Amino acid sequence: MESNNFWRRLGDGVIIAHRGHRAVRAENTLSAFKEANGKCDLVELDVGFSKDGVAIVIHDDTLERTTNAKDLPNFKAPFNIADYTYKEISKLDASSWFIKTDPFGTIKSGLVKKEELEAQPIQRVPTLKEVLLLLKELNLAVNVEIKNLSNTPFDTVAPKQILEEIKNLNMQNRVIISSFNHNYLKVIKELDSNIEIAILQEHKHPKDIVAYLKSLGTNNYNIAEEICNEKTVRYLTAKGINVSVFTINSKEQKKQLFSWGVKAIFTDFLS
Repeated sequence: MESNNFWRRLGDGVIIAHRGHRAVRAENTLSAFKEANGKCDLVELDVGFSKDGVAIVIHDDTLERTTNAKDLPNFKAPFNIADYTYKEISKLDASSWFIKTDPFGTIKSGLVKKEELEAQPIQRVPTLKEVLLLLKELNLAVNVEIKNLSNTPFDTVAPKQILEEIKNLNMQNRVIISSFNHNYLKVIKELDSNIEIAILQEHKHPKDIVAYLKSLGTNNYNIAEEICNEKTVRYLTAKGINVSVFTINSKEQKKQLFSWGVKAIFTDFLS
C-alpha cells in the first residue's frame, strides 16, 4: 500500500517536528519551520480555514491562544477562525505570546534567549501555500493535518482544496495527509490514490486496526501515546503498518518506542 517513495526516502527512526520546532519558536509559524530545518526528518502542521476560504496554518479552532486577537477591538470572543477573513487574520501577531507565556520553559531554562526572540520579526499566521513554498525550498517533507471542520462551511471542500494546493506546487510525493476526521482521508484517496494518508487516532483503537486501515487505503497509523504499547506496535509492524506516535518529548521514551518498531515520533523538542 506504500504508493510513493515517501517513507523509503525517510527510512526508519523518523523524527517529526510537531508544529515546527515549537519548543523554541511560536508554533506553526514560518520561524518555527525554519528552525526545524536540519534538526528533523519532516515537519507537521495543522490546516484550518479563514472566513473567506483561505487555507491557513494554525492548530486551534480559535485565535485566542496563539495570537493577540483578544487584545484587539475588531476581534470578539470566542475568536473563531472561521469568523474572520484572512486579511484580518494576517494582521495578527502570532509570535509574541510565546515570549510572554514561555510554554515549554525553554526561555527560563536558557535553551532559547528572550533577547534573541525579541529581535526576530513578528510572525503572522501563514497560509498553507506560504508554508509549503518554504518547505519546498528547504526540501523538507511534511505531515499536513486537516483539522476537523465539521462545524464550519469548509467541511465538504477542505480535502479537495488542500490536495489541490499541494499538487499545484508539485509536492505530493513529499506530503503525507492526516486527520482525525477519517472521511476527509477517504475523499483524499478518492481524488488521488497515490497520495499518502495517515489515520489519526486517540483514546482507543478501531476494533480491527489492520482491516480498518486497509478499508481506507493506507498502512499509516498515527496514534496518541496513551494508546501505544509494545504489543500493539510489534503486532502492527509485523503486519506492515507504519506506526507513528504523538507527542513524545522524552529522549528515553523516543529510544524505547523506536526499539519497539515505531516508524516515526512527533516531538516538540529537536535537540
